[in-house]
Amino acid sequence: MATAPDAPVAALGHRRDRLLRAILSSFLFAYMGFILAVLLASAIWLTRTDRATGSPYLFGLARDEQLGGEILFAFKLSLVTSAITAGLAMVIGIPSAYALSRFRFRALAFIDTVIDLPIVMPPLIAGIALLLFFRQTMTGRFIEDHLVPVVYTKTGIVVAQFFVASAFAIRALKATFDQINPRFEGVARSLGCTAWQALWKVALPLARNGIIAGLVMTWARAMGEFAPIMMLAGSSPGRTAVLSVTAFLNMSAGHVEASIAVVVLMVIIAALTLVTFKRMGGQGYLW
Repeated sequence: MATAPDAPVAALGHRRDRLLRAILSSFLFAYMGFILAVLLASAIWLTRTDRATGSPYLFGLARDEQLGGEILFAFKLSLVTSAITAGLAMVIGIPSAYALSRFRFRALAFIDTVIDLPIVMPPLIAGIALLLFFRQTMTGRFIEDHLVPVVYTKTGIVVAQFFVASAFAIRALKATFDQINPRFEGVARSLGCTAWQALWKVALPLARNGIIAGLVMTWARAMGEFAPIMMLAGSSPGRTAVLSVTAFLNMSAGHVEASIAVVVLMVIIAALTLVTFKRMGGQGYLW
């Protein structure tokens, strides 16, 4: 117990602690407020009244069959391609993440760097690199000419999404496997399981929530891809224009209300995805 002379010193320390907490927290809440203000501005804009028609911009957009049809097509295309991309990313991501988590490789730093490159690479550069691969290299031209057309097709959307989203999947899944104690698999091996059985019956069930969370996050990352898709698949409305590309095209054409409607839709999708990801216990994600 503090003596009487120590009491003022302790009180002063508490006041300083509260002041420090208030100052540091103010930066956190100021930034959070900035994010909310930016996002809410788009939603509020759609409720404004168009002076020409006297009705809210959102109602005018709903009556425009062409713009509404383009947005609906882009939404469906984004859902389908992102789902395919997420599934393919899981096929690659689960074994890759497990290998990175459990095995030791030579030149591990080099392997990590290569896998992380799509995350830190400027999206436009990634798109140009993909386009050059499929149009200027023998391997890419063989795929393009003899297996499946990629450039300026819907397949190109999946390829562009996969190039970036798979790196996110591997990182999220590796974080999940890192949290599972390898001793569980060791015990299973000691009881007669093979390495494959230990993986299938022990590691994967324990990683179930993390895998689902990684799947959701990978889908969301693919859903929001823009520049690589523009470069590789093009931006044809009603053909290869996904939601992000549709927002850009409408803003460029002066259809601000359509662009903002897409922005609000994608923000809602992103928010729901994050809530699902966190409820599933997702950790170790990167943006």
